[in-house]
Amino acid sequence: MHRRTSSVLFGVTIALLGCSRARTPDIDMGSAPAAPAAPGATAANPAPTAPPAAAPDQVDGTVLETMNSGGYTYAKLGRTTGPVWVAGPETKLAVGAVVAPVQGALMTAFHSDTLNRTFDQIYFIPSFPGADGKPVDPHAGAMPATGTPPVTPAPVGKIDPAEGGQTIAQVFADKAKLGGKPVVVRGQVVKLNEGILGRNWLHIQDGTGAAGTNDLTVTYATGTVAKGDVVVVRGTVALDQDFGAGYKYDVIVENATIAAK
Repeated sequence: MHRRTSSVLFGVTIALLGCSRARTPDIDMGSAPAAPAAPGATAANPAPTAPPAAAPDQVDGTVLETMNSGGYTYAKLGRTTGPVWVAGPETKLAVGAVVAPVQGALMTAFHSDTLNRTFDQIYFIPSFPGADGKPVDPHAGAMPATGTPPVTPAPVGKIDPAEGGQTIAQVFADKAKLGGKPVVVRGQVVKLNEGILGRNWLHIQDGTGAAGTNDLTVTYATGTVAKGDVVVVRGTVALDQDFGAGYKYDVIVENATIAAK
């Protein structure tokens, strides 16, 4: 969006949201650090498994470790119920900062290729409320109902379609007949997430369409691309793809090849 590996989405998820599952939304930390033993715990008498957070899929805590990779920040949070790993948009965090309660999507046995590490459990969250030094929005923290976290439309001017290709607006408008078929689309990369759920994710825009039809999510295995590049995408249109963890897409282009404009 099912093998949970990282190889991006953010997108997304979101997504990029969705990838078969996407995983955005990835650093190499080696094997997951062991949780501190509870007082009196021994190999013969291990501490019980920590209970889940008080609210379903809600996490908070003090930053114990933090690292950035592939456009994401990974943080180990200390809680009274035991430490937990979370991942969200790349954010400047400091050890000791406190992340306010935020809802996340739990993934188990999640493998990050870029980190070459498997997390037994990790929550993907939309932000690090409070820990980034910004005031906490009481209405923030909810994961999007579908797809990767929303992509703020970039100021992309009109980009001519590739020869024999479609505009992004046309892909959405003709999705019913394009499902399962190859397409060629030219656009500017406005978001890029690598190594999520075994693939890379990017979002392109070409200045066509309106909100909801102006941003196309693409997954690809290999290729050199950077945010801001204008690229030609060749892939297969897939419809109604749900990769879990909030990554759900009405329209997505999968297994694409990416080339400079």
